[in-house]
Amino acid sequence: MKRVFAMIAGVALVLVTGTGVTLALWNDSETIDGVAIRSGVLMLDIGGQTEYDMGTVDTLYPGAVTATRLELNGHASGNLGLDYVLTSVLTDTSSASSALFGVVDAQVYVQSSASAECATSGVPGGTQVYGAAGGYSDLAALSVTESLVSTTELANTDYLCVRLTIPAGTSATVDGVELSDATSSFILNFAGEGIR
Repeated sequence: MKRVFAMIAGVALVLVTGTGVTLALWNDSETIDGVAIRSGVLMLDIGGQTEYDMGTVDTLYPGAVTATRLELNGHASGNLGLDYVLTSVLTDTSSASSALFGVVDAQVYVQSSASAECATSGVPGGTQVYGAAGGYSDLAALSVTESLVSTTELANTDYLCVRLTIPAGTSATVDGVELSDATSSFILNFAGEGIR
């Protein structure tokens, strides 16, 4: 009886193993066309730099507007596209500077023409990329992601119209700081990234 049971177990093992091998023999393959992979080099600059020092903000008062026009250049080889991120960074972190920085609002327009309007009044030409529907948003929260160079171009220049204001009705004193006596310094930082 033991011999018969051992023989039946052996046959079952062979059948299971044989079935496993048979299933493993089924396969398929497809051939695809070759793909060209290119590398490239990209550069992003604003006046040769990756950041722009806005200097000291001390001429604003509630309701007033300042306007600054910046030329942003991007160059890419190897058919790279270029995305960039624009942020504001407070460089003078004193309490007076921080208080003033915290109440300033900003709007940013991207312009493709060097002759587009960027003035303290009216609506600038171009596309608004920061600020809500013609309005302003917090300068301290400024973060914009835009594409500068399309995948079919090798170089491009955008112009940025950056406008700053302190909203009308802002209190003369913020966090114990008299805004009329405060100054604040910050930079606009540009970080570029190649894309395919």
